[in-house]
Amino acid sequence: MSKAARCLVVTGLRLDRLGQTRHGIYQRFRMLLDAAAQAGFALDVVCARPPECADDVATSAHIEQELASHWHIEARVQALLRTQPDRRTPYLLQQLLGCLSPVLSIGYRAAVAGGQVVAVTDALKQRPALVLAHRLPSMSLLSGQADLPPTFFDMDDVEHVVARRRAAQLPAGREKWITQAGIWAIKKMESRAVRRAHRTLVCADDDARLLSRLVGVPPERVMTVPNGVAAGPSRYQKTDVAPVFLMVGIYSYEPNAEGAAFFVREVWPRVQATRPDAQLWLVGSAGDTIPMPSPMPPGVKVMGFVDDLDAVYAEAAVVVCPILTGGGTRVKLIEAAMRGMPIVSTTIGAEGLALAPESEILLRDDPAALAEACLALVSDPSRARALGERAFRSAQALYDRQRIASRLAEAMRSAV
Repeated sequence: MSKAARCLVVTGLRLDRLGQTRHGIYQRFRMLLDAAAQAGFALDVVCARPPECADDVATSAHIEQELASHWHIEARVQALLRTQPDRRTPYLLQQLLGCLSPVLSIGYRAAVAGGQVVAVTDALKQRPALVLAHRLPSMSLLSGQADLPPTFFDMDDVEHVVARRRAAQLPAGREKWITQAGIWAIKKMESRAVRRAHRTLVCADDDARLLSRLVGVPPERVMTVPNGVAAGPSRYQKTDVAPVFLMVGIYSYEPNAEGAAFFVREVWPRVQATRPDAQLWLVGSAGDTIPMPSPMPPGVKVMGFVDDLDAVYAEAAVVVCPILTGGGTRVKLIEAAMRGMPIVSTTIGAEGLALAPESEILLRDDPAALAEACLALVSDPSRARALGERAFRSAQALYDRQRIASRLAEAMRSAV
């Protein structure tokens, strides 16, 4: 493959503030770009247009600088994707239309009206050797193209599973019914996308088997690419630590906000009853979106975005992940394991992670069991340390970011 061969990358992410986000979606996307660059491709990026930015040329140049400065990736920003919401059709009718067909969904119609299909079509006229479609909305823009080069479709969440879980958590009513009714359209969009892709990338083997079975494509066309983080030495050497429980996430992501609220309302009073000196630190942006009880329970601190996460982990005794909905795998849990931190999580929160229950991670789902596991670890530092060390060894073997990117780079090279 010539070094001049180009890879077209299509993503709905905005890339103008890379220094201000550590969201797992961005970390995974960076790993994908690293793999494509490592495979020898020059990168052309089509990404979301920040709504407050009017000058496309200046914005594209700024994004190129952001990629170079923060991620050390050289890329050419080829186009910015706009959305044009339908403000004339009643919103309920738009929701119902989306239940009938994926191309009638609110998001897809807004993308088409904003010229996204045209932007992607124009980018394909440059004849890239490879296409990387980041997430289902991007692949949906490409699925209708008549002739695609080898296309890698990153499906970090199986969206119909996420929608089904969300519907299960909603109270009876219109939103629950519409969410359930729309699952068929999401599955249809997923099937079309997976069939068009040369290779679909998922986070976990369970997702790979599910898609291969549901869509009917050969297993080799669905590749497990776990989320990864940079490997390093374990730093969990604590013998006498304050009972500080830590949750890290971006709380504008609804499953994180719901999980934090569940832990504060249902689990934290049980922890406090036994350990009134315990603290819960909720770290990450948009903490004000968490539906907290009033008044704030004792010991709970909503800390917001923290620039130095290592300092926060150094003070914490246990990492918690009380997620009840969503999909994919939690990059923050991999980060915690890479630091040798003991982890208590719900089953869904740790879904897709190959950490062994009880020996490398504690999985509990009801409030009483979650509280009991948290209290057991702060009461027994040697057990907590052993749990964290085993998680660290497993994470190093399975989730080393460089190893994962190298394997994906080889698959990309082989596709052209």
